[in-house]
Amino acid sequence: MVLHRLSIRTRITMGTLLLAALFFGGAAFVVHSQVRAVLVNASTQLLKSAASPYVSAIAREAGEMDSPGGGQLITVVDPSGAVALSKFPRSLEEQIGSIPTDESDPQTITAGTANYLVLVTNVPAPAGTWHVYSAVNQAASRLVLAGITEQLGIALVLLTLVFGAASWLLTGAALRPVAQLRRSADSLIDSNSSETLPVGPANDEVQQLARTLNTLIVSLRAAAERERQLVSDASHELRTPVAILQAQLELIRTGDQSTLSSDLAAAERAVHRLGGLVSSLLALSRIEAGSETGLATVRELADELVAAVDRARSTARSTDITIDFELPSTADGARQVPISADEFGRIVDNLLGNAIHAMGDAGLVTASLTATTTGTVLTVLDSGPGIDEAFLPRALDRFSQAKPSRDGAAGTGLGLAIVAAAARAAHGTVTLSNVAGSGVSVVVSLPDAVGATETHGPGRS
Repeated sequence: MVLHRLSIRTRITMGTLLLAALFFGGAAFVVHSQVRAVLVNASTQLLKSAASPYVSAIAREAGEMDSPGGGQLITVVDPSGAVALSKFPRSLEEQIGSIPTDESDPQTITAGTANYLVLVTNVPAPAGTWHVYSAVNQAASRLVLAGITEQLGIALVLLTLVFGAASWLLTGAALRPVAQLRRSADSLIDSNSSETLPVGPANDEVQQLARTLNTLIVSLRAAAERERQLVSDASHELRTPVAILQAQLELIRTGDQSTLSSDLAAAERAVHRLGGLVSSLLALSRIEAGSETGLATVRELADELVAAVDRARSTARSTDITIDFELPSTADGARQVPISADEFGRIVDNLLGNAIHAMGDAGLVTASLTATTTGTVLTVLDSGPGIDEAFLPRALDRFSQAKPSRDGAAGTGLGLAIVAAAARAAHGTVTLSNVAGSGVSVVVSLPDAVGATETHGPGRS
């Protein structure tokens, strides 16, 4: 928890210091061990060299041995245990009897306040085994080793601090673009600007983060703009039916009984329009909020298409409008599409409703469902008057309405917007076009679901 409160720069520097301390500490330990081994080996060679003349003299059976010089510490003991020659300090000579003679390696012996490295060389002779003791005071070696240890310790601390400082500087340099990015983001928040974060020429992680954040910023701004536009459009669209309803209610309160029935019918129509507008707004808001659209098989979509055609036929029962449909091959029935059957039914309902309003009292509407190599295509073709070419680019926008000959007076301008939003949520597309002599063609292309299992999506709200 304490580390999590520290900055990234501090944590990286602390980690670098720890790693550097471990690395250089290990290196110092290895160097110290190697130096110590070298000193011991040098002392061993020195001891062997000091004992060599006496070993040779015993082998030649020389009667008298020369006294060692140059500060060499030598003691020779004959087979009977008598000391034939001794240059050991008294404190060390007194311990000769306790020094094992069967060790081939030097032994550390403490005599008084000094430590000696003692090597025992056994020399066989006709009269028995002679023992040549050579010794060296370890004070000098220990002094050298202590000096090297101190230097290694100082080097360890300095190198660790240098690496820590380098890590602090390098981390600061690496994080500087992130700090600049944060300051840019703060300035965008404070200024409520429409600009995005600056993206440098490098293609490193920071610039990739900036691009991703810019995509998020653009998406959030678009969502906020859509929300503001929705509120504005909804307020505008609701104002008229509410005003009409208010006027009709005032007429009912102040009018005579002879017009009461017609005024109530007009008020009922206004309420119906308000209810349809609110329901459409809720549906559009839910779809654009990114709710899951579910999954459905082509067979389920075909069943929903038939049900939607039945509902449309019931609506157009008092007219001469003919509504027909075409279904895909049963072989494609198990394929899955990333949209629920109910959501697909909403799309068909809106497209058939628009077509019925477009044609007035007579005409032909054909809804066909086709399975392609990459997905499923819904096509709704009517024999109405078509759409003004200038209006086509705006036909899928919210509250966009063509002239009355196309969508009728009771439309809300949300039907095609709901179709487009539902198709986008399923990663599909919607295409509108005028067909010469045949009215309007609306094509909704939905891709196949990838790696999905057969499930049922949520119901229609």
